[in-house]
Amino acid sequence: MITKEQILNSIQFVVNNSSHVRIKEENIENVINLLKESKKDPWLNSDYLDLESENQILIYMILCESLNFCYWDSDIKWKIEYKGEWYSGSFGLFYAISKAIQKGYDLLNVEYLENITIEQLDEIFKGTTSIPLLKERYNIIKQLSCELKSIKDISKSLDSNGDIELLNKIINNFSNFKDISIYKGQKVYFFKRAILLVGDLILNVASIKAKVINDNNMPGCADYKIPQVLRHLGILEYSNELADIIDSEQTIEHDSEMEVEIRANMLYAIELIKNGLHQKGINMSSVQIDNALWLLSKNKEFKDKPHHLTRTIYY
Repeated sequence: MITKEQILNSIQFVVNNSSHVRIKEENIENVINLLKESKKDPWLNSDYLDLESENQILIYMILCESLNFCYWDSDIKWKIEYKGEWYSGSFGLFYAISKAIQKGYDLLNVEYLENITIEQLDEIFKGTTSIPLLKERYNIIKQLSCELKSIKDISKSLDSNGDIELLNKIINNFSNFKDISIYKGQKVYFFKRAILLVGDLILNVASIKAKVINDNNMPGCADYKIPQVLRHLGILEYSNELADIIDSEQTIEHDSEMEVEIRANMLYAIELIKNGLHQKGINMSSVQIDNALWLLSKNKEFKDKPHHLTRTIYY
């Protein structure tokens, strides 16, 4: 079982050995003041659909977070239309799945997922262009359908007394959530989408919410947008080499030292922000801080420099 300490220790190992990224702790106070009145609610809930059963909610959440990654690929930005509005990124994915189910695609049926074709999946996610990494998403659905089919009772298989236990059950049952990198010979545990799913399930699934006693052990979610925000706020500082790569929008390879250092330093910075908030009597979890920073990334002023570009299924 992966523990909270193992996750944080693996992140700190990267921070201690980073050569391309450093945290400017003197600027943490500015972020603390910015986040005092931030929105704290998780972002994915079952309001996207009027679902009939807990089992359907479970499959919906697992499917959404299994496919929730990397929405950039070409000069044409992928967007989906839903009820007269256009959505991109994660919200585009969630609404595309909701729209498809409302049209009659049986996406919450494991047998349907098992037999879906890549052409059907392309049609479901077709917007301004085909969704990026379509083949990778198709392969994940095929693997996920096999894993779901092998589980007799999904709710029971995820039965947990705490968020760390639930995290372990997610990554042990569903292979696409095993977001682990190797840095200087050491394993680094990110589990970005699995951490999102932990929050989704605790919020939306009554049987899971009723059992979970401790739900404050998750780190943040290591993605593209939070490092962009933290760089804008002067908390993350990049080497000249890394800054040039990001600012010229060159791709950074997944599992490269640069990529792992960006993600790990981002997570460690969130822990520092959390500690600073706690000292001021403000109780925000790492995931809540992450969510607040992610919402800030939607504001124009936080996009003065681009986010790093890594083509990956993990975020």
